[in-house]
Amino acid sequence: MGALIDWLTPAERMPWPVSAPFRMRPNLEKLDPLSPALLLQDELAPAYARARERVLREAAERAIVGVAHSDALEAICSLVPSPALRERVRVRAATHAITDEKHIKFLRESSNQDKGVKNPALTPTLSRAAGEGVNVALSLQEDFVILKNENDALRTEYLSVCFPSRWDPREKLGLDFAQIHAPVADNQMLLAAGSSIMTMAFIKQPMLRHVWLIVPSSSLDQHPEQNDYSWAQTLADPSPLLPRLFFRVERQTTWPLPQFARAVFFIRVMMSPMVGVLHAAPERARELADALRSMTPAVVAYRGMTAAMPRLLDELDALHAQR
Repeated sequence: MGALIDWLTPAERMPWPVSAPFRMRPNLEKLDPLSPALLLQDELAPAYARARERVLREAAERAIVGVAHSDALEAICSLVPSPALRERVRVRAATHAITDEKHIKFLRESSNQDKGVKNPALTPTLSRAAGEGVNVALSLQEDFVILKNENDALRTEYLSVCFPSRWDPREKLGLDFAQIHAPVADNQMLLAAGSSIMTMAFIKQPMLRHVWLIVPSSSLDQHPEQNDYSWAQTLADPSPLLPRLFFRVERQTTWPLPQFARAVFFIRVMMSPMVGVLHAAPERARELADALRSMTPAVVAYRGMTAAMPRLLDELDALHAQR
């Protein structure tokens, strides 16, 4: 089992963005625009790389969407913290180091500009751009989305998302902020702040936010087509629920690239067993229970937790009582 979940973050290092009352709101923090690295690497990076390689080997067509802008990819390379890793990214991109036949077939067929072309050598510019995007993806611990500024609106141009949280990257290509967040429950605050969020976080300066979830699967890749994510199956087991759940946090970072009329949205997914995170600091069971109780039914349903909520709250209350 341990080999299957070697990407788990130690509980004491997990962010704890839980607060009550819970609201769907931006919660953005400013980052230093002169910071030498917005992309944090840790000892789990090799495990993330193996998980990402598996997704790209088995389902590249749903993880890599659109055509990447080469200058934006080069800018992303410049953010990689380690000089050695940064050079490895550049070399990998420059040599177009993709040899897997399924990847090559997908890259050749994924663009309308390349439909029907049997020989990838006939379209070296397109296949090279696509290859660079995949190679950069394999060298980062983060997923990333490149947005393009068109007619004063930032729209998704390229998505490299191997570890989505129950959403399909293919459905987000070409969308703006309001369209992306339209399915989110209780999204009024987000949509009302949409214009200011995009201006501040994607045009003016880098910003950071954390989004947390309670999930019944340890997989980094929680695409809707995955078969190992089931609240119904988890609840069918009458044994204690908390020891079988995971705390999932998305560290979301924005990075403006106005010189290219673009911006980048990075997503670092962090996972840890729920019980360990709750024990990492006093009062967390109470804080989480308070946050869950303050969620509207729409938010609970959106997160797929309606049936789980009674048992989850009972166990959190019991855990708090023991502290």
